Amino acid sequence: MVATPAVERSSGASAEVASPPDAAGRIEQAVEAYLRRESRSESPLGDWQEGIWRPAPLERRACCDEIAPAPGNKQALEAHCRTILHVAALFEVPATELKRAVRAARGSARLEKERPGSDGKSQTELFFEMSGATREEAYAALRSAAGRFAPVQESLLSIGREEPAALAALLENAGVGLERYVLALEYAVEVETAYRFAASALEKYRSIQKGND
Repeated sequence: MVATPAVERSSGASAEVASPPDAAGRIEQAVEAYLRRESRSESPLGDWQEGIWRPAPLERRACCDEIAPAPGNKQALEAHCRTILHVAALFEVPATELKRAVRAARGSARLEKERPGSDGKSQTELFFEMSGATREEAYAALRSAAGRFAPVQESLLSIGREEPAALAALLENAGVGLERYVLALEYAVEVETAYRFAASALEKYRSIQKGND
């Protein structure tokens, strides 16, 4: 069984349900869960403990162990639990495959026809706001990844002087850390592109609205 996020309206968090045994099914569910978390229509399982957000046992994965929340970033783990790296671990699928699947899902999607939402905002305005929130989370995740990788990178400057066992551990940590760093960086680039597109679309939309007044 794999813990699969599902929208739980009563608690505002994910619930554990049975997942398909095949990898393709897990990828599909992971894409849906990631996009829901990205849009904030679904939240990771967790709660606040002593002023710090921490994932519930069902939510927590090994990748969470690398995150060290601080007073200045109390929701670091909550932001991490919305990343491709964490969702991939949650569904036991390769992060690279999940990233490709998410990109494909976005590529096949089409922007809905402009119409006011329930709060009076257009889809373009809502898309821009969502993109801005996602952008902030992406950069927070990138800063966190960079901070975790910095000590490893420092150790690599003097690599070769360690004992064999220590060297093997260093290389393994460096590989894992670099993969996480690159994933966070690529995600930030992807989100920044989406944000700029949303900003451009909003500017054009407002220009059209102004011309119609």
